[in-house]
Amino acid sequence: MASHNKVFKFPVSVLVGSNISNIFRVINGYRIDLRYFHKLILTIIISSIFELLNLYERLICKKRIKSLKMDYPPVFVIGFWRSGTTLLHSMLCQDPHSGYLTTFQGVFPNLVLTQNRWMKALLNLGLPRERPFDAYPMDMDFPQEEEFAMMSLYHRSIYRMFYFPKDFKDIYENDLHFERLPDEQRKRWEIKYMELINKAMINTGGKRYVSKNPCNIFRIKTLINHFPDAKFIFIYRNPYTVVESLCRFVNEVLPGSELQHLEGGIQREQIARLYKDSLDEYMTARENIKPASLFEISYEEFKKQPVEILRGIYNQFNIEGFEEAKPRMQSYLENNHPNTRSTYLILPETYQLVNKYASDIVTGLGYEMVEPPQ
Repeated sequence: MASHNKVFKFPVSVLVGSNISNIFRVINGYRIDLRYFHKLILTIIISSIFELLNLYERLICKKRIKSLKMDYPPVFVIGFWRSGTTLLHSMLCQDPHSGYLTTFQGVFPNLVLTQNRWMKALLNLGLPRERPFDAYPMDMDFPQEEEFAMMSLYHRSIYRMFYFPKDFKDIYENDLHFERLPDEQRKRWEIKYMELINKAMINTGGKRYVSKNPCNIFRIKTLINHFPDAKFIFIYRNPYTVVESLCRFVNEVLPGSELQHLEGGIQREQIARLYKDSLDEYMTARENIKPASLFEISYEEFKKQPVEILRGIYNQFNIEGFEEAKPRMQSYLENNHPNTRSTYLILPETYQLVNKYASDIVTGLGYEMVEPPQ
């Protein structure tokens, strides 16, 4: 068993890449602990300085962003957090034809097209070589999930829990279920999301956008409305493992992101309920996906032969270029094989809570129920 005790601790928030008005929308209604006021103030100051650069990018790139047309339907990697989405997404992005969100765009979505060169070089100097919580390699050009970037563009997101863990329940109820938001708010999110995607395509020079975002489980209908021919890859993993892993992940990230401190962090029961709601949402929403446009795979099967599974995905979705991409996928795998990842003990409470909230999901996905160890 191994663990990662390092945490991200920066003097500013990830919201530093947002704009002032959106920062105030993100924090509106939530109490900030006194100990974090300096972090918020510094974030606002730096974000204010960037406002002129944000404006410059909007003016210079507006026409180019709006005129971008996708020649191929996008691919959305969806799955509950800690289910193998990072490995799957990263390998898909080894294809030179893939367009994707980079880590730099994830932090600075408003500056990625005009300020990326000098800022990336500067940020890479202080960036850890590996993610502290799971040892995946890090670089400002590496593929990244979308949600932190989206929250810097539009405030409605369950990721507000990383800033306000004491208000998890309120954020969960108001921000998780995207399709329940008022039409005006959903449309605003959609505009910002299309801007994010188009910038990612321009930035990486890709022909087919490849997305990774667990939150998109709750946006499947919206994504299909925008992209009727979109392809979806759902990857799932042993429920006991993912609930334990997400609980550890969230509480290792919180010290570096929080603007209020919750003693003990977010509780396992809250994570177990999130798992239940997410998988229930997916099981219902997948009925909207054309069978030929959906590929489902367990992480346990994927890690046995990831390259061959990717071949199957390319074949099912009629994506060309697998043989060209294969050597790069294999090279990535050699340096990031899942068998080299750390393992950890699943606590008895996790078994108990998963059995309480998601026993039907455990068996429905083909896993065996496990009683809590005594």
